[in-house]
Amino acid sequence: MNAPSSPAGLAAGLDFRQRLMAMLGLCCVLIMVALDQTVVGTAMPTVVADLHGFALYAWVGTSYLLTSVITVPVFGKLGDDHGRKPFVLTAIVLFTAASMLCGLAQDMLQLVLARALQGVGGGMLVATTFACVPDLFPHTRERLRWQVMLSASFGLANAIGPSLGGFLTEYLGWRWVFFVNLPVGVVSLWLVWRFLPVIRHDERPPSRLDWQGAVLIALFLGSLQLTVEWLPQHKSPLLLAALAGLGLAALAALLWWEKRSPNPLLPPSMLSHKGLAPLFGLSLLMGFGMFAVMYYAPLMFQAGFGLSPNQAGLLVTPLVVFITIGSMLNGRIVQRMKHPTRLLGLGLLMFAATAALLARTSPSTPHALIFANMMRSGPADA
Repeated sequence: MNAPSSPAGLAAGLDFRQRLMAMLGLCCVLIMVALDQTVVGTAMPTVVADLHGFALYAWVGTSYLLTSVITVPVFGKLGDDHGRKPFVLTAIVLFTAASMLCGLAQDMLQLVLARALQGVGGGMLVATTFACVPDLFPHTRERLRWQVMLSASFGLANAIGPSLGGFLTEYLGWRWVFFVNLPVGVVSLWLVWRFLPVIRHDERPPSRLDWQGAVLIALFLGSLQLTVEWLPQHKSPLLLAALAGLGLAALAALLWWEKRSPNPLLPPSMLSHKGLAPLFGLSLLMGFGMFAVMYYAPLMFQAGFGLSPNQAGLLVTPLVVFITIGSMLNGRIVQRMKHPTRLLGLGLLMFAATAALLARTSPSTPHALIFANMMRSGPADA
């Protein structure tokens, strides 16, 4: 029998109502994060036209991604050591405040900086929200039944995100794309504060964080992004070479350090695993493609084809809807496959075909054909 002070004992002491309300709070958190990932792309062409900063267009997305990628492993470890509730609450406040700053931005630089801050909150939320479910439901069967709530919330937010972003941009203004997070954030903050328990899994003193690894990851990803961003802008070759050299040096230092760190953010054994390494590589390629479609397809539809934000959002919606459907189907199929990487490889080929067709799309292309192309790309990205 578990001791009352053990994580399983604390979870067993929660009644049905507290678990339900805590899960509703976590669902609101996921809705907030998922909405932010899908509504922004549809609004971006209008944002750029209003703030006059096309040179920083990509940075609105990449600043968020860079900071969130770094914070996910950091706060995942902190949540293990200190309990997840304080970090969930802090992340909700930070994410909501950053969303308000995004909506109040007066130029593109302010928006990029606010998005970077929002990425810190988003990374904290991703690192801690999903990990709260095993805290509430230690038994696997019970956990899987309740986890359907999170999957449904995430899928619903993904499905309505692009069309909601287009609607808000067209009828209320692009700033409401960010302000929509405020009421969801307030509700999730109250539910999590009131009903989510504090559960620590590690009774030992907290271990030292791998801050050196986090800094090296930031240097590598930041210099890589700047190099890619400035290369077509014909910046000084010396500057580009210095940035590329900094990125390679940071990568080499990261690999060297993570092999020697007692608590590495990126365990070398995970990256060198024969089964996981191909998955990481294919997922990286898919991530590049997904980012390009989510941020640049609305730009093509609006600035290139003259469509309204609402129309552009509706054309992108099949992509995110079928990503959700594909994720559910693929989760069942992968369990029955001897070589799951083949499914990811097939998805990459399907997405490449979709990208090729999008590249040949013109203002005269029927919307039904674009719609069908987006539908096919969804399961590929899942």
